Amino acid sequence: MSGKGSNPDYLLDSDEEPLRLERQARIYGLEDDLSHLALSGHERVLDAGCGPGAITRTLARALPQGQATGIDREPKYIDYAQRRAVSEGIDNIHFEVADVLALPFDSDSFDIVWSKHLLQWVRERTSALAEFKRVVRPGGRIVCCNFDGVWAHPYPVDLALQRDLDLWFEAMEREVGFDRALGRKLPSMFLDAGLVDVKVDFIPDRAFGGFGGDPEKRWNWESQFQSALGFSARVYGSMERAQQIGERVLAHFSRPNVYWFCALFYVEGRVP
Repeated sequence: MSGKGSNPDYLLDSDEEPLRLERQARIYGLEDDLSHLALSGHERVLDAGCGPGAITRTLARALPQGQATGIDREPKYIDYAQRRAVSEGIDNIHFEVADVLALPFDSDSFDIVWSKHLLQWVRERTSALAEFKRVVRPGGRIVCCNFDGVWAHPYPVDLALQRDLDLWFEAMEREVGFDRALGRKLPSMFLDAGLVDVKVDFIPDRAFGGFGGDPEKRWNWESQFQSALGFSARVYGSMERAQQIGERVLAHFSRPNVYWFCALFYVEGRVP
């Protein structure tokens, strides 16, 4: 999960979060993202909500005659992203601290705006899409990737545990506007924003789906639960209960006979 945008409380806030997001990007791989972006190599691409810049750096390498720009509202992410780009010798890349609701770019500045795991965290999603549309030239594209059904479809099901998980996500939606089922809503949002030639694809989410027992996925979930413990304690009434539920979630979803499914939606629209 990647909390960027306009929310005052980024729930997954820890010093280790940039490194966790780097490792999560490796769990996903980046081939699916590049395939859906279909770059020709000369575009100006904005990575909105870039986090530590893992995808931004991949984009820059795929743009030998182009430019990749990454923005995030978290200064520590941008600092990390800049240092990684320098250490890897990438020069067609730029990072900047910015909010997706007030992008610091002129209209028609980019050929493509890309975002992944961003809009599910932004309460004012319609305003964010309007900003994306403003900074993309006519004929350019907006491509957003968001999951749908995270932690919602396991089998076998632990009903008591699922109720506790659903309670947590209900509190997330109420307090910060997080939408765990945003993927299926994006096509309609794109059309309402005035985008044309809207295309939709969805694939299994590689970080939040599959059989249990993958140690890298478990590490990823455990890191997120630890970062969000303060919020979880408010939801469940005590730190002790929050820790107990987190341990039960990890144990259940790490069982090798438990399979869970989450869809990852890729939605593209063209600016008329």
